[in-house]
Amino acid sequence: MIIEDDVNLGTTLQGALEMQDYKVSYLTCGDYALTEINSFEPDIIILDVMLNGALDGFELARKIRFERETPILFTTSRDSTEDLKEGFEVRNSDYVRKPYKFVEVTLRMANLLSGKNETSGPKETRIGSFFFNHQEQSLKYEAEKINLSASEAAVLNLLCQNTGDFIKRTDIVKSVWNEDDFRMKEATLNNIVSALRKYLSQDRRIILESRIGLGVRLLME
Repeated sequence: MIIEDDVNLGTTLQGALEMQDYKVSYLTCGDYALTEINSFEPDIIILDVMLNGALDGFELARKIRFERETPILFTTSRDSTEDLKEGFEVRNSDYVRKPYKFVEVTLRMANLLSGKNETSGPKETRIGSFFFNHQEQSLKYEAEKINLSASEAAVLNLLCQNTGDFIKRTDIVKSVWNEDDFRMKEATLNNIVSALRKYLSQDRRIILESRIGLGVRLLME
């Protein structure tokens, strides 16, 4: 189910998903969404945060959670810490910033549908001997705690969600910074990859690999 008040964006996304053999119900506002959800029984909900109507996306998501645990992918042009925190407080959810690429939407949908993001509280991801907490922006190794920047945490989270698979650098830049011009963030991304590689080097089984033409991937030996 797509709930998006921008008709051009919503119908474009609907068409792209239907071409991938998804059955899609598209709503332009959230006022009658709960009734439609009960009727349509979606496997996943793509939900605009800034909806026109009585409820915004976060308010609607909380009402949905009273009835069901259907995965929710928020779409938003907001990027403030408080807004992102509010979104992550909704269980079994993720977000993608507008304007987005279709491939990013499908990647995050796949993660949610596989159950990788399902949680009832702050999530720690095991990376070898490390524990990564995306919300706290921290890496824990034995008694040591490494505080990450917001961008470092976002890049590492994206790599963890796609462990073993290369992610193109252009897609990382688009996902983390919502920037279409890769050159604007190329140096920043290179610095972050180098920093993450240094942090993770304490466990030699962890490989943070970077290849020209393929991108970056995280894997274990």
